[in-house]
Amino acid sequence: MPNHMNPTRAFQPDYASAPGATVADMLDQVGMTQMELAQRLGVSPKHINQVVKGVASISAELALGLEKVFGVSTAFWLNRQSLYRADIARQKESRELASALDWAKSFPVAELRKRRLISSSTGPDLVNELLHFFAIASPKLWSDPVAAYRKSQRFESDEKALATWLRLGEIEAAAIECAPFDNERFHEAVREARGLTRLNPAEWEPALIRICAHAGVAVVIVDTFRGARANGATRWLSPTKALIQMSLRHRWEDIFWFSFFHEAAHVLLHGKKRIFIEGTGLPRDHSLQQWEEEADRFASRTLVPPEHDHELRRLTLTDIPTFAEQIGVDPGIVVGRLQHERLIPNQRGNELRHRLAFAEQEPQ
Repeated sequence: MPNHMNPTRAFQPDYASAPGATVADMLDQVGMTQMELAQRLGVSPKHINQVVKGVASISAELALGLEKVFGVSTAFWLNRQSLYRADIARQKESRELASALDWAKSFPVAELRKRRLISSSTGPDLVNELLHFFAIASPKLWSDPVAAYRKSQRFESDEKALATWLRLGEIEAAAIECAPFDNERFHEAVREARGLTRLNPAEWEPALIRICAHAGVAVVIVDTFRGARANGATRWLSPTKALIQMSLRHRWEDIFWFSFFHEAAHVLLHGKKRIFIEGTGLPRDHSLQQWEEEADRFASRTLVPPEHDHELRRLTLTDIPTFAEQIGVDPGIVVGRLQHERLIPNQRGNELRHRLAFAEQEPQ
């Protein structure tokens, strides 16, 4: 994942010296009065006084005149004025950042430090690094991606933690080069992904990312953390690029695959305007509930086609590996389906299921 630490944390003074101070120094050096300088430049004495005090700026025309009077280049004066304006803006921003510290502390700062996405800075620097992370200029411009979704959910996640998890997915997705979205290609990718369930994660993860990217869908797997309760999320980053963001929240591989095909259904069936986040709570909105149920049916029928339902209900544990091979999925997926439908107890068949973990973790 790219490092999004603030690249501009060099020393910045907390004061600003107006370019008029340099004009005053040069007047002293050459023994010239402000009145005489005004006459040489063809401007009013009041204007020169305002420049010296930092009230008036050095314009391009004035800089040209100062070059002729003092022998110091126009570029020097304009650069001096530009740096002064930047210093003033930086001081104003620093005050605004200091006032936004509570906003910054509401995010999972420790988690971002753990992932080396921000440094151990505090105060205004912490706020500044979070602005870089979210790619916005001011806390006032932060748009909560979860807010609209929260209105239609019995929300169980921490809003800022979940927004941070979603941003992590966007950052990873930016590094995935995708073809323009093609509905038919993604249908084919979904069919191909079903067969990947029989492979080990080291094989299926890069294959899944590749085939989906070819169809215009970036697939990323981002570990969750405290407050970010989500199995997966789907949204459109642009009209031609969709993002399916997965977690390993429950660690079971069959749950991961069900969640993936659930998210794929949102891409294929439910338009480009909404964000869908799974595992945050139960839908309140009736239309959203219908879409979620439709996505569940899509995932269920993709993994175990309906024509096998009758045989599925008659399976014994010893039948599962053969049945799974016949329909082309991993046995753990069949066990997960049987457990979900309460055809077998949750503690039975787990030897056929697989745990997932990120590379630096051990399966739980």
